Amino acid sequence: MVVDSTDSHERLLTEAGQIAAGTNTPLVLLTRITEEEIAENAETLQAMSDAANTSLKSDSAREVANRFAEEAADEAFAGLDDTVEYDVVSVVAEESDLADEVVRVAGERGCDHVYVAGRQRSPTGKALFGDTAQRLVLNFDGPVTVLTG
Repeated sequence: MVVDSTDSHERLLTEAGQIAAGTNTPLVLLTRITEEEIAENAETLQAMSDAANTSLKSDSAREVANRFAEEAADEAFAGLDDTVEYDVVSVVAEESDLADEVVRVAGERGCDHVYVAGRQRSPTGKALFGDTAQRLVLNFDGPVTVLTG
């Protein structure tokens, strides 16, 4: 499942968790960060270290993304009767490359189903800018559940 900061991801995460718990299947939660976010994180840490005249040791952007996914999963799965086993994987990718990364990670991890929160776009918007969910439906060799709204 692709975990992001949209409102619909919470509902989708809960539903994916219910299915995983009912079938005793582990989930792979994928988070995405960009090169820009990694650079911004490094710049911020360096500026804070310089201002404090000390060396700050803090989480990398990837660790922050992983923690976000873990916290979202813990919250979404809290009300389930069964335990949901999951792993968190973060990828460095731009939005335009996200579908390819999801397909790659799903293949490496042996995933047979992908869950993604989609965005509602006009047909023109999809044609001009592409759509991660649409690319997943076309490129993933298995079912893809897309929740919009």
